[in-house]
Amino acid sequence: MGRTKRSVEVAYLDPDKHALLKQLARQTRIPKTVLVREAIDDLLVKHGVLKPPKRKLPSHDSMETR
Repeated sequence: MGRTKRSVEVAYLDPDKHALLKQLARQTRIPKTVLVREAIDDLLVKHGVLKPPKRKLPSHDSMETR
């Protein structure tokens, strides 16, 4: 699989939000960078700048009902 060229962006987070992001990354075993990219995608979809994906993986909540 080929590598995707990405840009580097710096964001300053409040210490409490940074701690929550680190905690979420540990709990989910998803790297912080992946969580941040996912959040940016969600924000762009919310504002109509990016089209939503055609198929989305089931959320954690929907898997609990199985």
